[in-house]
Amino acid sequence: MSVKAKILESLKTGPKTVEELVAATGAKPGIVKGQLTRLVKAGVVEKTPEGKFKAK
Repeated sequence: MSVKAKILESLKTGPKTVEELVAATGAKPGIVKGQLTRLVKAGVVEKTPEGKFKAK
């Protein structure tokens, strides 16, 4: 399963921080942040005011 797929799977249970997504995916923080940036730009994920990420 790709990092992107693991992120999306993890977000199904609710908003997560970058650190929580790093733990869930087992990927390096830079990779997770890069994928989150792409997912936000694609309109699939959004950042909450608390700094967490959630699926749209």
